[in-house]
Order: sequence, then structure tokens, then C-alpha cells
Amino acid sequence: MLRVFDGCVGASWQTAEEQSMPDHRLVKLLAVVLVASSVTVVPGEPAVADAGCATTGSVDFGVDLAGGGWRFTTGDDPGWAAPSFVDTGWRDWAVPDNWNNDAALASYDGFAWYRKTFVLPERPVGVTDSAVVAALGRIDDADQAFLNGTEIGKTGGFPPGFDSTWEVPREYYPADGVLNWGGTNVLAVRMYDGTGGGGFYSGPVGLFSKARLRALAGITGTAASRAQVAYVCRILSRQQRAMASHDLRGYAATLAPGFFHQGDTAARRLAEVAASGYTDAQAEVFVDDQGRLVVDTIRSWTGAPPQREMLYFDPRKGVELGDHARFFRDAYESAAMERRMQFNVYLPKSYTRTTARRYPVVYMLNGLNGSNIEWEARDMDSVLDGLIREKGLEETIVVFPDGGSGWYVDTSAGRFKSMIVGEIVPLVDRAYRTIPDREHRGISGVSMGGQGAFTLGLTHPELFSSIASHIGALSIPPLAGTAAEQAANAGLRPITMVTALTAEQLGRHRFYFDGGDQDEYGFGTAARSMSVALASKGVRHDYQLGPGNHADSYWMPKLDRSFGLHSEQFRAHPYRQPKEPRPVRSPYLWP
Repeated sequence: MLRVFDGCVGASWQTAEEQSMPDHRLVKLLAVVLVASSVTVVPGEPAVADAGCATTGSVDFGVDLAGGGWRFTTGDDPGWAAPSFVDTGWRDWAVPDNWNNDAALASYDGFAWYRKTFVLPERPVGVTDSAVVAALGRIDDADQAFLNGTEIGKTGGFPPGFDSTWEVPREYYPADGVLNWGGTNVLAVRMYDGTGGGGFYSGPVGLFSKARLRALAGITGTAASRAQVAYVCRILSRQQRAMASHDLRGYAATLAPGFFHQGDTAARRLAEVAASGYTDAQAEVFVDDQGRLVVDTIRSWTGAPPQREMLYFDPRKGVELGDHARFFRDAYESAAMERRMQFNVYLPKSYTRTTARRYPVVYMLNGLNGSNIEWEARDMDSVLDGLIREKGLEETIVVFPDGGSGWYVDTSAGRFKSMIVGEIVPLVDRAYRTIPDREHRGISGVSMGGQGAFTLGLTHPELFSSIASHIGALSIPPLAGTAAEQAANAGLRPITMVTALTAEQLGRHRFYFDGGDQDEYGFGTAARSMSVALASKGVRHDYQLGPGNHADSYWMPKLDRSFGLHSEQFRAHPYRQPKEPRPVRSPYLWP
């Protein structure tokens, strides 16, 4: 869920009772019955009694558009979105695709268009256009989608404001009247590839009901009855009425003891709804294997794009439980970036089993053309759970900021350094149970992020005590902003910085870094040079140069080394934990 929260109220979010909950790994949801509903909650506006909470019946719908039958061309022309455009001169194509597998496209960076002409069946009973999701999988790098000539969504940025979003799953929601049921339809997708790869590189691709998308994800189960749907609608309506009348006490009464949802405690949720409204659309109710009532909804907080969420409700007590997630996206309004910014958060297992315990933190920085969402594609929660379980590493909160391609400095391309150092670090210390000191705060990064881990860590020794870089750009300065800005930041070259610092200054940190001996950017050589520079000053460090290139297959198996370094630092500074109060018990399991 994307949320806005104000740091000034952050201190009130954490209470022992509200943080108590059993452990979470998303359970396999059981059930597929579509029950469409729409509930709008906006502060200050009058309530609409039980709006949209009518059962519409069971619907399972999908038109799979993957495979052949597509047309493709490079170049760019807005007229290609029109259904009447004749694309017979374009290449025959199939999706998902990967431009690296096509000799003519392997080195191509630029615009391209895809078009697919298809016939929809007659409208199934109970299906509206707005209940259909246009799923386009993942696209490298940016896209803009049109259905029958109407734009239905876009992700990323085209030149001159290029923004790579290769890691973001595309789900767009056509408005009513866009689809031509029982007739011919045209899906046109404009995309831009800025570097490497290109195209649709994973599915699903098609028009689906949310029930079909759940089925494609392996989610099966039992149907919600009309009585259960009405029960959930009553809770949603109570929340609506409480919000409309600014009755936070009434809203709080709809949240279970130990409520925790996508990082929200009850106190934090109340602060958010007091400041911002949200809309739930296309809500579908079903039942999971523990009897919880689950609402598969598209939720939009004011000013934020819509996102699918699963809301969990106790079937007997009339309260919302929360999803108890341990790996999720958070967001806030950034003054440094002058827009809403996201970051991902990983919480270790015991975080959701305790209410007072505090944890060290590692900030993990993405590489060029990446973002916080790329870690979801890598299943980093499972990776970190495995490292802690199998390697005995310290349980640690891990925060993944959205570094874009900003090289973690302040330039006209974005004030990424100020965002992380001045906003996210203090915000995380307020919103989560961290140990808020430099001895229990580390920083890691990959490629561009490895360079950023060194520059941020070395320039802010008061914040970070351990520094780790995987396949990092340790031999080059930040390459962001104008030529003048790059010249001004030329001194932020990690090897140059290490050379200029004294052994005493460097000794305040612990270091890990690696590089492949076949790294196509020469970062393996940079790692070797960094080791020489540190060794010449007698600074202890953990360094590895091994067989491999600039790829996940090289550095991800070495996460035990980097997080091992952070663990050594944290354990070298024991922290006296506060006494744990009696936990709030729940009959539900969050494995």
C-alpha cells in the first residue's frame, strides 16, 4: 500500500499494544468468489450509506493476450494508438519477449510500439469494464498503454525525463465504456528502452478479472456467502462514517488489538486517515484457510496511484486485522524531492512477535535505472529470512530507498542524498522500532548503490558504522546532473575519498566490497584498487574478487558476506533491550 504520513506525528505511531501480533508470511489465500463493492472514505465529506456494497455474483473472466498475434515496430508516432491505424506493415511478434534475444534489437535503445487486435466475447453477466484489469506484466523500461484509442495507464518516464521502471508489474484499470464487448478491440503499447534489454520480459499479459489473476498466482479457495459479504460491508461502512465525521475513536474501534497492515500500527493508520482520504474500488470478498474474510481491493489514497491490497477481517469480532506484512512498500511526501517517494521495508520475523524489542538497520541502495521495487523481483524477504535462519545473522530491519539513477547526491536530477540522510533515516527511526544510533546502522549497495554506500557512509560517519558494496562503481564519481554539477561532485569518488582520509577516520567503519574479474564496467579492478588503498593504511576490510561479471548471479550469493559484516558490527555493540510486555494473543497464524 502507498501511504502518506507526516513525520511530526511519527512518534505517536508506536505503542506496545498496537505492535503486538503473530508472525507474518502471506498465507496462501483460499477462495475465489467475486463480490464487487466500492467504498469511498474522504475526510470532511458526508457519508454515503453502504455505497456499492451489493453482491454481484461469482465471475471468473480472462482473455490471455500472451503469445503470437502481435505487431511490432521501432520508432514513435502518437497516431499508432488509434484503432483505425493499419499496422500490417509491422513485424509479426509474440510477447512476452526480450530484445536481447533478437539480433536487430539487442543493442537498440529507443522507442517501440506493440499492437494487438483481438475479439472480446459478449459481456459476461456481472462484469463491468472497471472490474477488468489490464495486466501487462513487466516492461523494460517505460510504457504507455492504449485500449481502443483511450489511454488506460502509463508507468515510468519517456525522454527527456527518462525514468526506468523495468521492475514494476503493470496493472491498469480501464474505465467503463472503453471495452468493445462482442467485437474487435485494439491494445496498443508505446514503450521506451533506455539501456539494455527491452520489451515485455514477463507476464501475465491480458485482460482479467481479479479472481482470474488470483488463480494465475496460485490463489484458490472457498466462496464468501452473501451474509459474509454484508458483514464486511458493515465494517467498511463503519469506517466510512467514522472518517466522514472525524470520529477517530470510532474508526479505531474497527481495528483489532495488534492491528498491523503494510507497516501501519493502529495509531499510524489513524494519523493517516485523519490527514488523507482513500477510495476502495472493485472490492471482492473471499475466505482464506483460517476463516478470515479477505477483501481484494484497489485502494487509492488521495494523491497516490491505485494499488491492489488484501484486507483481512475477523469473521466474528467485527474488526480489521491487518495483513501483518513483513516486506512492503512505504511512502511519504518528500520535501527534498518535491514529490511522493517510496521505500521498501523488510522486518525480521521476531519483529511481529514482539512489541518492545528494537533492531539494527541496514539501508540497501539500488543500482542505475533501478528503484526500491526491484528488490521485490529478487524476493529479498525470502533471501533475508534464509540468511538469518541458515547463517545465524543478526535480525535486522532492512530499508530499500528509491535511488532512481541519481547516484545518491544532490543535483538537478534529484536531491537523493538529502532524501536519504535528512528524511528517510530519521523517519524510519520514528516509525519503526530501530536502535537509532550509528553503531547499529549500516549501509549497503549494488553497482551505483555500492558507490553511494561508500560516499554516504564516509561523508556521514555520525550515521553509518558499516559499509558494504557489491559490484560497486568505486573508481568513478557520481554521474548525475549537469556537467557543472558532475564537476562539483568529482571528489565523491570512493577510492579518492579513502586515499584522502586518515587511518583513524577510516577505522570508524567496517568495510566489505566485491567485484567480478569479468565485470564489463571494470568494477572488479576498482574493488582490487580499493583493497590496496585500505591495506596501505592498515584498515581492516573484507574483500572478494572472484569469477563473474556485472550480474545478480555474481553478487547475490555474497549477501552473507555483506550482512555478516553488518552483523559483526551490531554484535560488537550489545544493546540492552527494554522489557517485553505481555503480548496480545491472536487465534490466527501468520507463518
